[in-house]
Amino acid sequence: MVEKMEVDEPVKAPEEAKPAANLEQTITFENLRDWCSQLEKGESHLGRVLQFLGKTRTHLNNDLLSKLVTNYFNALQAQRDVLLKWVPSTASAADTVVSMEVDSPVPVAKPADGKTPAQKTPKRTQLPLKTAPAPEVELYIHLLVLIFLVDGKKYEEAEACARALIERFDTHDKRSLDPIAAKGYFYLALCYERTNRSGELRSYLSGRLRSATLRRLNSSQAVLIVCLLRCYLLGKHYPAAAKLVSKVTFPEGASNNELARFFYYQGRIKGMQLDYTAAAGYFMQAMRKAPQDAAIGFKQNVQKWVVVISLLQGEIPERSIFRVPIYRKPLLPYLELTQAVRLGDLGMFEQVLKKHGPGAFKQDETLTLIVRLRQNVIRTAVRQISLAYTRISIQDICKKLQLSSDVEAEYMVAKAIKDGTIDANISSDVSTSERYMQSNETEDIYRTVEPQQHYDSRIKYCLELHNQAVKALRYPPNNYAKNVESIEEQREREQQELEFAKEMADEDDDDF
Repeated sequence: MVEKMEVDEPVKAPEEAKPAANLEQTITFENLRDWCSQLEKGESHLGRVLQFLGKTRTHLNNDLLSKLVTNYFNALQAQRDVLLKWVPSTASAADTVVSMEVDSPVPVAKPADGKTPAQKTPKRTQLPLKTAPAPEVELYIHLLVLIFLVDGKKYEEAEACARALIERFDTHDKRSLDPIAAKGYFYLALCYERTNRSGELRSYLSGRLRSATLRRLNSSQAVLIVCLLRCYLLGKHYPAAAKLVSKVTFPEGASNNELARFFYYQGRIKGMQLDYTAAAGYFMQAMRKAPQDAAIGFKQNVQKWVVVISLLQGEIPERSIFRVPIYRKPLLPYLELTQAVRLGDLGMFEQVLKKHGPGAFKQDETLTLIVRLRQNVIRTAVRQISLAYTRISIQDICKKLQLSSDVEAEYMVAKAIKDGTIDANISSDVSTSERYMQSNETEDIYRTVEPQQHYDSRIKYCLELHNQAVKALRYPPNNYAKNVESIEEQREREQQELEFAKEMADEDDDDF
């Protein structure tokens, strides 16, 4: 008899991933239902629910969103059909409907022996939700669908979803829904930017900004200002962006995230307008207002602009900045640029510009400012030459700086002398080919006004920081009323003072 050959049969892998995913989806769905119920009852603020969007968006999928829409939009069939078209469910209809649970008694059959069985747990029956959801719940679910479409890079559908969200906000006309409307404006601008159509949205955003300003919608107003500035900067319309900043008033009740973006865009505008001091101040405020443990990409981008602005101001950034872990890799091209400017090596500067110009610098939109650094490199090289040589010919300076002609070298030296970078003179009593630069004796810098200017700038910075800290303080409500006396108390006090004055007058008469 031939024995059966033993063959290793394929072992079926335990289906643990699918139950784990279903459990996670169930937990997320229950959390969303709890938040929706809190919004309906008014137990939770809309802004607090929106704070968890960063964690919630990672668990969103078609089945979860379609389940939410099906269970909360029964009374809004038009909105339900539109939303389900954007997030079609792959589950069955029985798995999609999850209605309100109500306890109902379970019928118990009496046994033949006549003994009463133990009481069983009542069965939960499901009743359909026929009422329309609260406006907060409706727009919150609509916002979740919008975020899911944006994360899936379905920008055309996301654009339609954002416009529908804004239309529903206009229909309800409640100021408490302003944070959700602000999110809708933000994602609408993001969809236009990803599809390279930011210029088409400027007129729409301007009209919305006027309406939000008149209705005093702080969240929408802040987001619209930031989105308008970004549209202008993407289109290189810096004069229009500067005019917008001068005309609008940023709302005081806006979030720190929007305020950080507003400062960042103001710094870019001032940098393009050659106001480097104001630009550096705005970038530092943007870094302070940015989240400490998040927004790493934003802080990296701001730090790149800070390095470039510092170089344009004639300052060399500290090396410790480039050693921070989150800045080490993104700021590597800017470290090479800083080294070229510090050494005054024009050839090295040209190599760095050629290497990173079409790539990193152009992508970061700092190439326009970096091109201006060529003058700083030449100025640094001229200062080093003036310190190393008491007297040197213009031709030798031209060779060291790798310039095209002696005339250009003489112009750069004359400009450095006029700007106060070096203390020297150019001989003018000889021919052009025989001219030279004569350095003067170095003067003690503490005898000049430069330390006073630096000290004054630091004092101004400290005072501005103190004023902002005072504005950010929070005081207990009605704290001022504790020391304010009422009208009755004031009359009683005045009456006591009059009586005390009469007693004093009587005592004086008796003594006399």
